[in-house]
Amino acid sequence: MGVDGIMDILPLVILLTPILFSLSYFVRRFRLLHLLSASITVVSALLLNIYSVSEASFFLIDSLNRIIVLTVATVYLLSVTFGLGYHSRMGESRNLKFHMSLIDLFASSMLFSLMVNDFGLLWIGVEATTVSSALLLVIEMQPLDVEAAWRYVIIVSAGLTIGLISVIMLYYVYGSLTISTLLAIRHASTIPLEIAAATALIGYGTKIGLVPMHTWLPDAHSRAPSEVSAMFSGVLLPVAVYAVFRVYQVTFSSKMEYLFLIFALATVVISAFILASQRDLKRMFAYSTMENMGMMVTGFIIGGAGFAGALVLLVSHAFGKAGAFYSSGNILESYQTREMSRIGNLKENMPYTTVSLLFSSLSVTGSPPFGTFIGEFLIILSLYMAGLYVLAVIIAISLVIAFASVNFKVAGMIFTPSDEKRSEAGISQRAVAIAAVVLSAAVTIIFFITGGYHIG
Repeated sequence: MGVDGIMDILPLVILLTPILFSLSYFVRRFRLLHLLSASITVVSALLLNIYSVSEASFFLIDSLNRIIVLTVATVYLLSVTFGLGYHSRMGESRNLKFHMSLIDLFASSMLFSLMVNDFGLLWIGVEATTVSSALLLVIEMQPLDVEAAWRYVIIVSAGLTIGLISVIMLYYVYGSLTISTLLAIRHASTIPLEIAAATALIGYGTKIGLVPMHTWLPDAHSRAPSEVSAMFSGVLLPVAVYAVFRVYQVTFSSKMEYLFLIFALATVVISAFILASQRDLKRMFAYSTMENMGMMVTGFIIGGAGFAGALVLLVSHAFGKAGAFYSSGNILESYQTREMSRIGNLKENMPYTTVSLLFSSLSVTGSPPFGTFIGEFLIILSLYMAGLYVLAVIIAISLVIAFASVNFKVAGMIFTPSDEKRSEAGISQRAVAIAAVVLSAAVTIIFFITGGYHIG
């Protein structure tokens, strides 16, 4: 088999590697195997971005999803590394084995959703992410964790059931569900296609956490172990954004464009104001994720520079939010509380975590030099260029409110004096949190190297 032939099987390698290594549950020394699985997935995803892959009927690989695949794979590696250190107190227990195997399957279901070339299988893949991730919330079997998991399963599954209508309507109109085929067809706006777009918005929008389908998100993201929260906020929700955008591409109409923008705007505005009243550290970052998802949907829908901005925001936010949740996990482990008012003097007690928390907070709230700033700027610019001046102003004000709300609270935890002494997190946990922040900042460099907004 030549080099081209080897490259053509990369999607299969990316998909099957986490599945095969999830069987390490049955192996005594399982830690290294999970790290190996995530590492192979990252290398394969990187090669997928370097080399061209022949078009195949089952997989769809283009300039959009190959970038997201690499992002998912990288956060997968970071979370596995963090999780093995974070749960070290569990030793070689069966609970930890099962937890890490589920992380492998969770990653595989997201990668499947991104690469599959069929709207029906895409829906199945997104549904599979719910099945594979639900049990990840309850590793510590706390009552609130179980309650959050049930709410997550019931609400998201109900939403995706509505999303199945979009698949049915697409097949009714086109007689095919092959994504690449439907993308090549020039379509006219019809009522069945509008129904497909609207039900996809509700179905996948529930998974994304768009208002008003967001009620599961703050609980699930805040109660999950920190490495799972990182995967939820960093890459799971963007996978759902990818899914709804694919449907939008084949159902586009001006009426649907405004509908999508209304939901996205409501999410950005409401989450920004809710952030101001948050007291729980992880819930604060969960609501911050909602705000960022609303921005991503806005960018993908408005197109042009907004599309490039949404993609840059997606990648930079994935790493920044992962870093925020890794840092939150380190703080929770040391302080044994999520209440920000009870956390103080971080700069003295946890200097490394202070660095990762501060810069990850700046990243997810769109501060330069992070790619999130470039992404949000391009999205607002695209709204202005489209003549949507009021929408651009409302979003800009909301982003300022979100920035102030998050960073004011983070600064309080860092600089508020306290006589209470706490220990720093483990080396691997600190390193992963800082690495995530560095990757978020590196997106800015990559953005300019690759030609700015032509990345889209």
